[in-house]
Amino acid sequence: MREIEPNLLLKLEFDNPGASHKVRAARHIVRCAVQAGHIVPGLTTVIEKTGGNFGFGLVLACSEIGVSVELAVGLSFSPLKRHFLELSGAKLIGIDQLRAGSTPREVVEWHLANAGRLGKSYFYTDQFNNPKNIEAHEYETGAEIAQQLKDLDNIKNISFVSCAGTGAHLTGITRALLSAGYTVDVTLVEPTGCDSRNSIFVEHKFEGMAVGVKPPLLDWDLVSDTVHIDHASMLATKQRIAATQGYIVGNTSAACLAAASALTVQLPKSHKVLTIAYDHGLWYA
Repeated sequence: MREIEPNLLLKLEFDNPGASHKVRAARHIVRCAVQAGHIVPGLTTVIEKTGGNFGFGLVLACSEIGVSVELAVGLSFSPLKRHFLELSGAKLIGIDQLRAGSTPREVVEWHLANAGRLGKSYFYTDQFNNPKNIEAHEYETGAEIAQQLKDLDNIKNISFVSCAGTGAHLTGITRALLSAGYTVDVTLVEPTGCDSRNSIFVEHKFEGMAVGVKPPLLDWDLVSDTVHIDHASMLATKQRIAATQGYIVGNTSAACLAAASALTVQLPKSHKVLTIAYDHGLWYA
């Protein structure tokens, strides 16, 4: 975590294996499933629908224990991500179904329903509904951030600026910061035209936020404010961060940075704005 501008802290999650924050949840979910006997190496195949980042986490987590991974990735997501998922060892499933108009969720449901005919024993990690997803960010990501904040003198108040796909990282990190004794207010970042709370969505290029369903793992009681960012503001912020900091961040990260920068004016030394660099921008070139 670095203070990239006065009062603005950026947690560099693209430095993780798999190049995003999602590897933390993927590893936690897989480890818990192994301990519970739901994943048996040599027998089980892990299946999931993903835009890519959670998929990379699953490939890494499962490769450590010799478990195969099958992923349904929407065709509108980064072609580069899909290519590297295959290079990393994932099998991308349901391509013909997706081309015919099926959603990734429908692809996963079809494979689960036909597991016997396919000769598979599947474990569906179900990142959008798995409470272990929140646990990973509360007890790992959030706890790590809280520890790093202790290294900064006299920080008492945090404005956490975050998006929400599943809502797990926003909920988990906020809970961890509150448990560590910080006063926390949360700003939810959404693309212009979207209102996740009321299930209103428009097409946009911010992968990982406002994904077409109300975030099922988001504790809405934690959200203090919502800010909408348009495509032009996101691009301008991405260019500014690249020019001034040397970080090429993804679209969603840039949108959160745009909102976070606006909150840093005239804050006391005890108050910092925090946001996340979820992944790097090279995927979206």
